[in-house]
Amino acid sequence: MKKAALTRLFSQVVESRVRREPAFSSALLEEAAQCMLSGELAVARNLVRDVIKGSIGYAELSRRTGTPEKSLVRMFGPNGNPTAANFSSVFAHLQRIGGVTLQVRSVRVSRKKSTKRVVTGTHRAA
Repeated sequence: MKKAALTRLFSQVVESRVRREPAFSSALLEEAAQCMLSGELAVARNLVRDVIKGSIGYAELSRRTGTPEKSLVRMFGPNGNPTAANFSSVFAHLQRIGGVTLQVRSVRVSRKKSTKRVVTGTHRAA
């Protein structure tokens, strides 16, 4: 008799949680925006991929953005390199689908005396 697998891939756990918990999906988008502003584009791309796969899926996102599905899969794959226009278009659609709006504000960092942009929160649309 075969035993059932007790483990799932981490990506499957994340996708499942995105489907069940809108707040988790919003938090992933917020973290993706923070990573993008910090120059961690690969991490941001991976987080956005998790939200796509756990929510709308590539086929529906393709229909809504007008970008071919295969192109979206490549863009958000491990070696993807989406243009800023494509990335922001997908990001905007994911916010709309999730009913959230991310806001960015500048925060003065006292040590370096520079300005840093920070994603301050996620707000559910009414």
